[in-house]
Amino acid sequence: MKIFVAYGYGNRDKWVEDFIFPIIEAFGAEVVDGKEVPGQIISEAVRNKIRSSDALIAFVTRRDKIDDRLWTTHRWVTDELTCAIDHELSVIEVRETEVDDQGGMHGDRQRISYDEKERDKCLLELVKAIGAWCRSTTARLKLLPESFVSELRPILQGPRINCTYKFLLGSRVSEDFPARILPLAGGLAVDVKNIPHGQVFVQIQVQAQDTTWTSDFEPIDLLSVHMQRG
Repeated sequence: MKIFVAYGYGNRDKWVEDFIFPIIEAFGAEVVDGKEVPGQIISEAVRNKIRSSDALIAFVTRRDKIDDRLWTTHRWVTDELTCAIDHELSVIEVRETEVDDQGGMHGDRQRISYDEKERDKCLLELVKAIGAWCRSTTARLKLLPESFVSELRPILQGPRINCTYKFLLGSRVSEDFPARILPLAGGLAVDVKNIPHGQVFVQIQVQAQDTTWTSDFEPIDLLSVHMQRG
């Protein structure tokens, strides 16, 4: 699992590197950040790092004082958080007390409160959340046949692409979950996350422009699904 960490790069947030990075690595996950190119506006290189990650933890900590009660936070951290939400990553926002709420930020995300005087409580919540992420099962499924790939690839970046998947476990069908179609060397793929335990089947549906493709429910362990038009 690859986890992007968005945080301020000054001495005040050095604890993120000292504590959070080792925690993530202890769970066997990879740490990614945008420290090489910090600034007010995140670069395309950082956006690509976020897109290639599985999850993001954003540390929305104090930067400049607004008044006697509120602080601003780091612009690039909120931009990185928004980028992750837009690309449907699993997200945790760690918000320090008295930081302005930055109203208008959209998307569902888990929020953990951070008080510098009670850092241990924040660390405990993060350990629980990161552990849950790393225990969840993810599979990358190749989309077949080649005729589907050839037809979809030219319009993959279009605004009207929607991909979802759902599970069949016994006789129970899950809700639909959103997914991203990944252009990989040799084809297209979808990452299916939070796979339930047991004998699980998955169905993938892709809607592009006026066309819909749907697979049958196929076993997860095949690592591929065959898409059918209609």
